Amino acid sequence: MRVAEIADPGPEWDAFVEAEPAGQLGHASGWAQVVRDAYGLTPVYLEARDAQGAIAGILPLVRFRGLGGGLELVSMPFLDSGGILTRDPGAERALLDAALALAKEQGAAALELRDLAAEGADPAGQTRVDLVLALESDEDAQWQALRAKVRNQTRKAEREGLQIAPRDDPHLLADFYGPFCRNMRDLGSPVHAERFFAAAAAAFGDRLRFIVTRLGEKSVGGLVAIDFAGAVSVPWASTLREERGRCPNNQIYWEALRWAIERGVAEFDFGRSPIDGGTYRFKLGWGAKERPLAWRRLSPAGDLLAAKAAGDSALLRRLSAIWSRLPVPVTTRLGPRLRRRISS
Repeated sequence: MRVAEIADPGPEWDAFVEAEPAGQLGHASGWAQVVRDAYGLTPVYLEARDAQGAIAGILPLVRFRGLGGGLELVSMPFLDSGGILTRDPGAERALLDAALALAKEQGAAALELRDLAAEGADPAGQTRVDLVLALESDEDAQWQALRAKVRNQTRKAEREGLQIAPRDDPHLLADFYGPFCRNMRDLGSPVHAERFFAAAAAAFGDRLRFIVTRLGEKSVGGLVAIDFAGAVSVPWASTLREERGRCPNNQIYWEALRWAIERGVAEFDFGRSPIDGGTYRFKLGWGAKERPLAWRRLSPAGDLLAAKAAGDSALLRRLSAIWSRLPVPVTTRLGPRLRRRISS
């Protein structure tokens, strides 16, 4: 088994990912371009090939320095999953060995792999889960499969005057980003740069859609939906708090489900949520099922390290308390400088 670093993974890489049942959005080759263009981060993509020269496994990594300045190799920052993807146990071992050797060579403190848990496993210490919905064959069947409460709230959004913006509207990114910045400020969390989403749109093309809802000329919120590896995933979504009584979240998620069915995918990935939190309950209400995550941090020697979460950092807790009281223009300007150093 031969492992090599790939400077610019492309169609062959993505074809391998999309052919593998465990392939995820975080494995897409496009993220190498996104993290470079948006934040100047260095991707290090590893590829294992068998004796016949065929791809047997892949591992996307990013050199990442946190707020404390320490270097780690992370797969994948800003996303729920990534990690090692193989069709061969030998390739898995070869990729892990190569990644650990790279971490040691580059002086990284840890290798972080964001894997999905094996089927039937219940990973200890995981406080967040992915939530996934198996899609019906057509829009009508999907609508009927929803709970009555979800259907009623989705209808309410239209009665309240909310309307989904046209797909070809040139202001979709800006109209998504405005409420997103405000919501992140309210949550006390530094916001991604607008160029991060622009870079993602450039990398994924028509596989990415900004879905925005408006009340008249006012953007009430939106989400980012990406079609990859047999699923439409929603990594980012936000709506204005003062408008949530109009049920904009229901409207944008229903539009995303409609788009996923139109694209012919089998799954809709609502993304990661803290167990029993508000977003967790919202996603369960649509019929989504838990898919456990198995994030692990390893020392360069391969020893298992303690999991690291944003809530564990005293610095981030202090920052969050201050951040939520700052004006939105200030957090929008300063947020990306911090966000590029927060991998979650």
